[in-house]
Amino acid sequence: MTEYWSGSITFTGLGSGTDFGSVIEATMKLEGYRLDRMEVWESMWTSKLEQVEKISTLLAEYETQLASMDTIGEFMVKSASSTSSLVGVSAGSNAMEGSHTIEVEQVATTDVWTTSYGWENTSTEITASDSTFSLTYGDTAYSIDVDGGTTLAGLVSLINNDSDLGDCVRASLIDDGNEIHLQLRGLDLGAANCITLSSSGMEGLDSTDFEHTQAAQNAKIKVDGYPSEADEWIERDTNTINDVVDGLTFTLYGSTEGSTAAITVKTDIEAIIKNIEAFVQYTNTLRDAISALDEDQKYYDDDGEEIDTTGYLVRGNYGMDILEQTLQDILASKGLGFMYYDNDTETGDIYSSLSTLGISTNTKEDSGTCGQLVINYEELLDALEDDPDAVALIFAGDNDGISYSSNLGYVSSVDGLTEAGEHEVEYTVQNGALVSATIDGTEAVVSGWQITGAYESPAAALTVNVLDHSDGAYTGTVCIRQGKINQTLDALDTLTDPEKGILVIIEDSYKSIIKSNGKAIEREEARLARKEATLIEKYARLEALLGEYEDISAGLESSLSELE
Repeated sequence: MTEYWSGSITFTGLGSGTDFGSVIEATMKLEGYRLDRMEVWESMWTSKLEQVEKISTLLAEYETQLASMDTIGEFMVKSASSTSSLVGVSAGSNAMEGSHTIEVEQVATTDVWTTSYGWENTSTEITASDSTFSLTYGDTAYSIDVDGGTTLAGLVSLINNDSDLGDCVRASLIDDGNEIHLQLRGLDLGAANCITLSSSGMEGLDSTDFEHTQAAQNAKIKVDGYPSEADEWIERDTNTINDVVDGLTFTLYGSTEGSTAAITVKTDIEAIIKNIEAFVQYTNTLRDAISALDEDQKYYDDDGEEIDTTGYLVRGNYGMDILEQTLQDILASKGLGFMYYDNDTETGDIYSSLSTLGISTNTKEDSGTCGQLVINYEELLDALEDDPDAVALIFAGDNDGISYSSNLGYVSSVDGLTEAGEHEVEYTVQNGALVSATIDGTEAVVSGWQITGAYESPAAALTVNVLDHSDGAYTGTVCIRQGKINQTLDALDTLTDPEKGILVIIEDSYKSIIKSNGKAIEREEARLARKEATLIEKYARLEALLGEYEDISAGLESSLSELE
């Protein structure tokens, strides 16, 4: 028996004794095999896209992490200490190991003037008529209009909020318990920043009403006994002095009163090792994520049967292989612009790669760190104790020029124009003059005894100096060294380019596949809907027909029983 509701057919019973609903369900399950496959494909491609997006996120994090240590100053850590609490000191990467002495005659101070005249309270009116408050700070004169009826607190506000004077002089009030006094303080240290007061015509605010409670002065120091004359000093208009000894910043807190503070500068080996460990950890995190793409991912159909995913692994994409191999090659190879050390000529870099520092990729498949960078701490410590600057250069060197030829001297290069790496120089000297030169086979610019790489060539803006002026034809090698961190960052800029980067291309490809498959799923769902509707209608008619036959059969049985 059937019923027709809103143009659709539904089975309400088993009038024919046949479960047509189960027949239709079984038929549609068989017909839905292609849809099931498409939906699994969609899950697989979506999973692949998510994995690639995860790698993109990790690469962005990796880039940020490396950028935090991409200069010698950030990577190379020096420590400095002082024997006196009156002299603080900090060291930059270019500070030389060793010791210094610092004598402080006086610290830099600001100019301070305080009124000897006092007022009863802050709301006391300082003038009944319009007046002008004037002073000179350094070489600049300032004037402020003071309206009649202005209070002491109002004057402080006028001075501090003045667009010009407020940036130079700060006004404040001092309560000595009996009276309120006005204080003017210059905001800049140094003898040149003096306050000169003018007559104001207001009671208590003339120049004669102020006491000079602190005079502006420069800091005066001697470094390692220099200057040697007793009455001569190195002067600065600041108590933070960073331009006397290369790489060191002194902070002065008070006079040493004829004695000296001993300064000691050392390379902080432990801090450098922590930077190296961070670099290795960042790199291994990324490597682990890429390696994880090789792991099998299982997908199942509605019956719990595993579906073959051959050909759908993320690692099957050539772009991911290029990414992985590019980054691995950078860390496994000799540093860009570095030269292997030649024992015979004693030229080149003793530390020219990560492996020379004891850092390598673990290739033991049965170990838990296979594929990761590992550190041989004994070798690393030996290198750091031998030449910490060279170790830092391998990691964070950037546009570091050097000549490996005795007939050439490195002069300069321009980061972003001069390519890192080796540059071969050829030049000719005739009749005591430099007449021609090439760098990397491209004609270079000759000026006196200097050679400069041509614009838009790999050696653009690279300038070298000819040291051998004898007639003849010469060759030489000049290198621009780049550390592994900066070499990796340059590669990441290309790999993650928002328009042409490999990962963007992969993501766009996967999104296109998912979109195309989504349209195919819509078409297949529409086909299955039509198929199911056709089956329902077909079996509904069959059930109706069988019902009629059932009625005829019942009628015949009844007639036959009457004949008996």
